[in-house]
This record gives sequence, C-alpha cells and structure tokens, in this order.
Amino acid sequence: MTVVADSAPRAVLEPSAEPAAVVAVVMDFVGATLPQFDQLLGTMRLSSGGPGLPGSIFQWSRRTSDGVRVTQVWNAYRHFEAFLAREEIALRLSEAGIREPEITTYEVHDYLTQGPTVVEHEEGTDGNAGS
Repeated sequence: MTVVADSAPRAVLEPSAEPAAVVAVVMDFVGATLPQFDQLLGTMRLSSGGPGLPGSIFQWSRRTSDGVRVTQVWNAYRHFEAFLAREEIALRLSEAGIREPEITTYEVHDYLTQGPTVVEHEEGTDGNAGS
C-alpha cells in the first residue's frame, strides 16, 4: 500500500501486519538526489555505516530513475511511527529540498543481522597467523 503525504510523511501499515511486528518501510523520495539525502542524514546526525535511529534494525538507500529509495527495517511499527511523529522531520526535509516521500510498509517474516567480520589477506600471503 502506498501513501503520498501532503504535509508530513505518513504511512499505512499493511492490513495483515501486527503493530508489534518487525516491519520494513520503503520510502521513495521522488525528485531527490543522493547529495540531498546525505544532507538530510547529516542534519539528523546520521552517517553512512553508523548507528541508526532508536528502534531501527538497519537502513539502506539507493538512487532510482526518479529520485532516492530508502529501505528501513524497524523492530516494531510503533518505532517507525515515533520517528514520523517527530515534528522536525518535515522541516528537515524542507531544508534539504526534499519532498515528502511515498511510503510503503511490509510485515517482515524473517531477517538476518550483520555477519561475522571477514578478514581480507594481502595477495601472496598464506593466511597463517604468526608465521
């Protein structure tokens, strides 16, 4: 289900999703650019690879043919609602020159967290520690 917000971002949860269920949120910022989105993150004191918002599990973004798509996964829909309810979100979007997003939510069946760190070895080493 997609909702286009007129004054502040709003989303409608899928009818089958429980309010306490883990949810994925897809926000399409039509007309936005990646530098504008980076500016928006900066005003929220967020940075690439850094910690996310309270209640969020992870977020990733990409350029699309008509703007920027952000996909977030939240511990519960109420955490996403709390994020949207913050009054400064609309102001921050406006300051970055970004229109309100089109928002779609999905109930998440399953997700994985970050895997173990992969240690890269330089070419020509045998990979044995201490040799």
